[in-house]
Amino acid sequence: MGQCESCLRNFFNPSGRSSRSRISRPELITIDPLALNVREVDLLIDRNTLKHHTNQFEITTRPFDPALVVRRGSPFQIKVLFQREARSSDDVVNLVFRVKDASSPKYSQGTEIILPLSDENFNEISPRLSNYKSKQWDVSIVRWEARSLVLEINSAVDCIVGEWTLTIETRSRTSGNRRYSSHTIRRRIFILFNPWNRDDPTYLRDPRKRDEYVLNDNGIIWKGTSNRLRRSPWSFGQFEENILECCIRLLSRVGKLSVIDRSDPVKVARHLSQIVHTANGEGVVVGNWSGKYRGGKDPSEWAGSQIILEKFYKTGRPVKYGQCWVFSGVLTTVCRCLGIPARPVTNYESAHDTHNSLTVDRILSEDGELVEPGKGDSVWNFHSWTEIWIKRPDLSVTGVYDGWQVIDATPQEPSDGLYRCGPTSVNAVRNGEVLREFDGKFVFAEVNADEVFWLKRGDREPVKFLGSDTAIIGQNISTKEIGNNERRDLTVNYKYKESSPEERETMLKALLQCNSVFSRYYLNDEFNDIRFEILLLDDVLIGKPFNVRLKVYNKSNQVYTIVATIRVHTTLYTGHIHALVKKDIKELRISPSSDMELKSEIKYDDYGDHLIDQSSFSVQVVARVLENDFHYSARDDFRVRMPDIEIQVEGDVFEGRPFRCHAFFKNPLPKKLTKGIFLVEGPGLGSPLKIPLKESVKQDEEARVTFILTPKTEGEKTINVRFTSKELRDVDGHRKVRVSKFMNFVSLENLDRNFRRSANNTIDD
Repeated sequence: MGQCESCLRNFFNPSGRSSRSRISRPELITIDPLALNVREVDLLIDRNTLKHHTNQFEITTRPFDPALVVRRGSPFQIKVLFQREARSSDDVVNLVFRVKDASSPKYSQGTEIILPLSDENFNEISPRLSNYKSKQWDVSIVRWEARSLVLEINSAVDCIVGEWTLTIETRSRTSGNRRYSSHTIRRRIFILFNPWNRDDPTYLRDPRKRDEYVLNDNGIIWKGTSNRLRRSPWSFGQFEENILECCIRLLSRVGKLSVIDRSDPVKVARHLSQIVHTANGEGVVVGNWSGKYRGGKDPSEWAGSQIILEKFYKTGRPVKYGQCWVFSGVLTTVCRCLGIPARPVTNYESAHDTHNSLTVDRILSEDGELVEPGKGDSVWNFHSWTEIWIKRPDLSVTGVYDGWQVIDATPQEPSDGLYRCGPTSVNAVRNGEVLREFDGKFVFAEVNADEVFWLKRGDREPVKFLGSDTAIIGQNISTKEIGNNERRDLTVNYKYKESSPEERETMLKALLQCNSVFSRYYLNDEFNDIRFEILLLDDVLIGKPFNVRLKVYNKSNQVYTIVATIRVHTTLYTGHIHALVKKDIKELRISPSSDMELKSEIKYDDYGDHLIDQSSFSVQVVARVLENDFHYSARDDFRVRMPDIEIQVEGDVFEGRPFRCHAFFKNPLPKKLTKGIFLVEGPGLGSPLKIPLKESVKQDEEARVTFILTPKTEGEKTINVRFTSKELRDVDGHRKVRVSKFMNFVSLENLDRNFRRSANNTIDD
């Protein structure tokens, strides 16, 4: 008997290696020796996860208690070993799948699935090929021997995403009596969305795009301003330890997404945009735009999603703090982890329309100061959200709204009573279909609103239309290019070329669908040709002085006297004013058909103490023509540039072998950097490496650190380095390295000896 048992064990584990981590054994219960009892179950994790593109998940490779992670609608196999030989005339086997967190699993709701191998006996079952495809749950026998079965299971292409349990139930007829046995597999089974299956709503045909938007665990989130775009590396880490479990918890225990709705990526995406932040009372990341981050981390210090999600998973408490790019990065991680193709997208000069007018309304005093700043519409220097690739059968059966959809986890405006946004069809936005679900008006305004300026002279006087800028909102909409870290421009996906007839027609179509007083008033006013242009340097390094230049164009045939007020503020990247840096009042007389330029110089001493997150500025100009009381307003935003951290790597990089790196940059400020800290994320580091500087760094001196990394696996890896100090923050740099397979000297020597021996034999022959 012992020899037989050994043979059966070898059948389930042909390699002869210990199968402890792959085999599910029965619970310690009383076993009826006459029943068809399950002895062992092998989930064939290595084979199945490789086929399902889930082999990178840490949970599938753990030395103890690994889990099976598969994608719905694609077959996977398991091996079942029984205590005795199955008799075709007496035994029936059922597989019972249940959604683990379903309170009362039901077949009618898709939370309990029963797959019989036969109604009465095995003779009715015909083995089928492993490429058999079905859109519904199905099971077939691949191989059947005396005490073992190799089964192929196909989950429904629209089954519920989450953690499932599997129970094998048997019914036997022996000596006229019925014998029953039930064995629940203790191994965890996760079923995800399937972008590889053309019948799944997440299906993405292009394999390069699947590699980028589902499997790539590193990327770029664009930041900065429209005239100074800045790439910021981000580690998504969707395959790391505890991340999958955390993402499943976000579906099942955070918010109020029903179990049934977890089969629909539209509803899942809307739910995720609601619970990645905490504005609705529960969620992952606490938003903070105050510039004060006591009790948490400055949002600019985050370099990836893993630490955030791990901390939330282990503590159950929200993580402090985040801003739009953090929400976008975390949301992209969760979507990729669950199998929804996703990418972070950044929109420059992004409008925040608070009253659904599709215009950004700037109400100014005669002095050029915003009336009630912070309470109305605003324009963010940049705003990051997430795009996902799904079908939208809820919008059209023709598929016209399928493809990329906007979901936004930054809490800006309520949608149906909760802070959430999307999914919004990018195609619908481009064509001005602002009434399509979900949140079409808000997203359209973000990328294509007109900025309108109004003058308010007194409480009893109506506002006066000053003018508008039809081309400033929605610039350089950006994401990472496929296969490299370059920028991919998505602007044409969201709107027609600015000021083109098609774009103006789309804007008019959208405005006519609004009921806002501002939009109706704006439609009845003419645009003006008088123009003020703010000329800014496009590359101002922090610490250096710069000039704000105002160019005035007079296209008329008259001489005019103009009084212009130039105000320079530091702002949050959300466009909200932080502090006044400088105010200049200039007067000039401009000749017919000519242009003139005014200049205001800003030094570091003027702005250094007022800088806040992203080091952003806003320039606001209000000009008045004295001869006819005509008013005009213009605005522009810009950002001073941070120094880049340079990363040097010594020698070649091999798997399992330490290598040395150097990171450094030059201090651009006219003062010392104190309490400097480098934060390193790279191959082989489970958590970021924190390296404090021992001494302060003087002006024009280098801040430099050296560190050692040991990569665990081969392939292309990314080293991310950030720097923060009391005087300078949000400095970063990144570098790609190629990790090669290590071959020791002895192996190379033997290989060379064998090669020479083989060559000599060939010559002798």
